[in-house]
Amino acid sequence: MPTLNDNIGYCFALRVTLVHETTMTTHIKPSGRSRLHPDLVFWGCFLALNALLFLPLYLLNLNEGTAPQILAELRSAPKTALFNLFIWRENTDPFRINSELVLMLALWVNVGWLRRGTTRWIMVFIYFVALFYYLYESIMIYLYRDEPVFYNHYFLIRDGLRFLAEHLNISLLVYFGVLLGAVLLVALIIVILRTLVDWQLPSQLSRTSRLGVTALGVAVLLSALTYRGVSADPRMVMSSLSFKLEKNIAASVALYHSIVNFDDAEIYTTYNYNRHHLAKKPNIYLLFVESYGSVLYKRPDWRVAYMDMLHKAEKELEAGNFHFASNFSISPTWGGGSWLAYTSALFGLHIESHPQYLTLMERYQTKVPRYPDIGTYLRNQGYHYFWTTSISEQLGDKKWNSYKTFYGVDEWLRYDDLDYDGARYGWGPAPPDQYVLAYSRDVAMQDQDKPLVMFYITQNSHFPFQTRPTMVKDWRDLDTPSPTGDPVPEEGVSHAQLRANYLSGIEYELEMLTDFILNHADEDAVFVLVGDHQPPSVSRRSDGYETPVHIISHDPALIANLEQYGFVESLVIPDKPVSDKAADNTDTNDTGTDNTGAAEDQTLHHEGLYSLLVRTLIQTYGERPYDAPPYLPNGVTPPDWIVAQTEEPTQ
Repeated sequence: MPTLNDNIGYCFALRVTLVHETTMTTHIKPSGRSRLHPDLVFWGCFLALNALLFLPLYLLNLNEGTAPQILAELRSAPKTALFNLFIWRENTDPFRINSELVLMLALWVNVGWLRRGTTRWIMVFIYFVALFYYLYESIMIYLYRDEPVFYNHYFLIRDGLRFLAEHLNISLLVYFGVLLGAVLLVALIIVILRTLVDWQLPSQLSRTSRLGVTALGVAVLLSALTYRGVSADPRMVMSSLSFKLEKNIAASVALYHSIVNFDDAEIYTTYNYNRHHLAKKPNIYLLFVESYGSVLYKRPDWRVAYMDMLHKAEKELEAGNFHFASNFSISPTWGGGSWLAYTSALFGLHIESHPQYLTLMERYQTKVPRYPDIGTYLRNQGYHYFWTTSISEQLGDKKWNSYKTFYGVDEWLRYDDLDYDGARYGWGPAPPDQYVLAYSRDVAMQDQDKPLVMFYITQNSHFPFQTRPTMVKDWRDLDTPSPTGDPVPEEGVSHAQLRANYLSGIEYELEMLTDFILNHADEDAVFVLVGDHQPPSVSRRSDGYETPVHIISHDPALIANLEQYGFVESLVIPDKPVSDKAADNTDTNDTGTDNTGAAEDQTLHHEGLYSLLVRTLIQTYGERPYDAPPYLPNGVTPPDWIVAQTEEPTQ
């Protein structure tokens, strides 16, 4: 029979228990409020976190096009529609699923012992890693239409981020706004993550939600097993951070090994043009046109205006007794990296990454004999090799001398050498290209008894496509101090205005180059105009890497020789470039082999321009035109120098 003391002890224990339960109830009560509708809370948080991963790429490419017409395709091509809906889409819509987020939530919901503090922090850490990586991937695709490679972009960011920030002319207020927005976004994400990984939320989910997240996890695993080779591609609907990291690391390692194992023996052998001498040596102008891409043919409104520009230029050149031929060439880069494009063309070597470029520059500072590029060949033929760089950025004498040594230049004009006091424009900023080209040519030819090879890349059509200069009759009139200083860059430019600015910049470059050719050409000069890459922001992944190439001369024989490589005698390039004529126009050397050196694929690449130009010069002006060296549309490619790209999935 219980004693009085026993009853007192029992009451005390009961009181402690009630107090403890009341305290616990009070402690978890705030969490309980957020679970009035646990299913809605769970799926809402999941969808928000998942969408944030894909939102940057979508927003950066908002003007790239419309989503596929799934309903129409379901009627006309149901297999393709289902493939686009669940597996692979070319557009950048945010309606995709991150595999890691789904799998983490499926385990969190179904495996109770995982709901610990440590696991929650691991999930938060993985999510933020994914968020930063997807943002990084989005920026790289937007700028270069290239998936991330750590080894490449580390050097690119290290060498170019400061320069990019200085020349985009973005105000400090914008940077502050971006920083504030980032802080608020991170705070919001933390709130959503804390709500989603509340350890009591899984127990309150309905059976339907549990089965739903489990089924989604199974679908993610099946997709990963079926499409493992392409699961890293941003066009996949089931997107995997793990596969992206795996692909990135593998590509970085491959790029590193391609650089470490780079062997130039074949290059020296192939480009040994010592026995190919020129009997006649015309002046040669190698002029790369910034952001001059084939996209101009692919937008209906641009195409109409662009055709008018080309026809106008054709009439003026024909009146000056010039002949011309054009073709497309595939650039090694997209949307930026001009130095990769023109160095590939000058060296006859596909250079697709900044680390490759840096490796070549370092190697050919001291190596003897120097790299056998087109400048070296023409210097050996008695040419004076001349470069001009017009941007006002000052790199220092040591850096400039390393560039001069790398390219083997005899004389290099920099901004301070241009004797210019007028307004400067756009990227750099830089003087008008009309002034720079005319001034450089006059300086280069002053007291020069050697034939000239002159290199220049234009600046006034450079992103961000700001105010363009005005053409004048006499280029010297541009060297007049502006009372208002340099044009102030526009801020908050709409996409439509950006497109208009780009087209205006190309119009200026074509008008300026036509004027330069007509007014600064000797009788036998050869002008080679090459687009470096597609314009960023106003072109798409589907536009490809092709850029126009125009070769212009008074000599009809030189222009006629270009037909065998798919060139057409026009400034306008047909929709289907004439590339099959090479098979009907091949000639043979004294050994009976095909002297064009052309493979079945006659598509010209920038790295093929070197051999094309040398072969064309030898055929037209060589001492032994019948013994011209072969044409190599892909240049020389050492083993493992080009990193393989991921294939697309089959339907």
